[in-house]
Amino acid sequence: MADERDPSVEASEATPIRQNHTTEHGYVTAHDPCVDRTLLLPGMQVDRFVIQREVGRGGFGIVYKALDPNLGRHVAVKVPRADFMTGQTDRLYREAKIVAALDHEGIVKVYEAGTDGELSYIVSQLCDGPDLRTWLLDPTNRLSCVGAAELIAQLADALSYAHRHGVLHRDIKPGNVLLFPVASPQAESPSRNLPFQPRLTDFGLASMQSSDWSVTRTSVVLGTPLYMAPECLTASEELPSVSADIYSLGAVLYELLIGKPPIEGAHFGQLLHRLTTEDPELPHQLDERVPVDLSIICSKCLQKDIDDRYDTVGQLRDDLRRFLEGQPILARVPTLRDKFFKWCHQSQRIRFAGVYTCWLHTALIVWLIQQNTVLATMDVVSHDLLVKNATEAVSVSILLHAPKAWLGFRLARGSRWPFWPSALSCFIVLAAFMYAAFSQQGLFDFNFPSPPTKVAVYGLLITAAGVELLSYLVAIPAFLRRREPVR
Repeated sequence: MADERDPSVEASEATPIRQNHTTEHGYVTAHDPCVDRTLLLPGMQVDRFVIQREVGRGGFGIVYKALDPNLGRHVAVKVPRADFMTGQTDRLYREAKIVAALDHEGIVKVYEAGTDGELSYIVSQLCDGPDLRTWLLDPTNRLSCVGAAELIAQLADALSYAHRHGVLHRDIKPGNVLLFPVASPQAESPSRNLPFQPRLTDFGLASMQSSDWSVTRTSVVLGTPLYMAPECLTASEELPSVSADIYSLGAVLYELLIGKPPIEGAHFGQLLHRLTTEDPELPHQLDERVPVDLSIICSKCLQKDIDDRYDTVGQLRDDLRRFLEGQPILARVPTLRDKFFKWCHQSQRIRFAGVYTCWLHTALIVWLIQQNTVLATMDVVSHDLLVKNATEAVSVSILLHAPKAWLGFRLARGSRWPFWPSALSCFIVLAAFMYAAFSQQGLFDFNFPSPPTKVAVYGLLITAAGVELLSYLVAIPAFLRRREPVR
């Protein structure tokens, strides 16, 4: 039949294909069409690197232990996960380029990066020990407070080096801290307080503190929410800063001291709400074995406001060194005065002032209408006086309360320009209420059967106007700050 083919011909055609996808040692390569390229098995080869076993998985990639036959050493080969294969070549090359420029004992070294067929990969230093997350899963593993401080101090030193070279990590978490055993020849300067040397890895979300931010900026959350700074989880238009890495280091320190992240949630929505609204308890309040100074250092890293954290990772490292050496630390517990000024600087103060103004003056318009209605039902006033009072009430509503309610609404919606007009008009409202309270013939005097009733009503109005004025006074620091838009 015409469709029948000579087996010898099929063999001669198949042999070159198999030869193209095997090495001289007989290893099957990752881009063999007969092999799922998203799953690397022992004995397969990525470029010249012979896969031996899988050692870990991350959010974007899988890491394998492999042998470099040219140099006779074991290395770590990282490839994209199957569900992140598309478009990962640039990301891996960017990670390799960033880390290759960093030479610090606290950062895992990257040797090279490349592609094998359609598979991208990055080759780095192999760690013979576990990552910090895996190590902490064993209940018998627990660092002392001194050991935890030493570990974070070493990571802070490595991160400070990266920041000085313009690199932000943006995904610091226990899973991205590799623990090199002390006995390993790769562990060059282990600490006397630790049985291993920690090193930062996985700079896949790292960004340069420059225009390189446009490469990684997306509408999705990048990083691990349990260890991310609150400002990274909101719709802020600010560029990432060193403060985000400082927060993440503080979150890791908190977990080392207490055994759990500083903020947890049953689902992402709850976690997001708690991260942006709640402050974690101080470590020494949860565990009396935690030294107060170390607890204060940890708390300073975890402040919601970036201005309340350390300015640089170097400052955090130095404070941890002071703690380890028994010297006084620079971080301090916030006083009531500090907390009040911090409260005044929160952008929510502006929004509260706007909401209060909107509701107050809307309620006053309703009150004026109600008072006119009551006055119209009374037989003690003439028609002319009734018309006069109604005209005055309408004038006050149109010229004062309605514009004030509108300004408050705009301020509550996020506009900044109504702040000063609304704040200054608070003095006019307060003065008008005080004049009406003490005048001999005020508006709606007939509605009050006795002087004490009038005093009580206008006392309430003056108090409400005073609270409005006070809400604007305490919001002035937040308005002058102009660091982020009101949301």
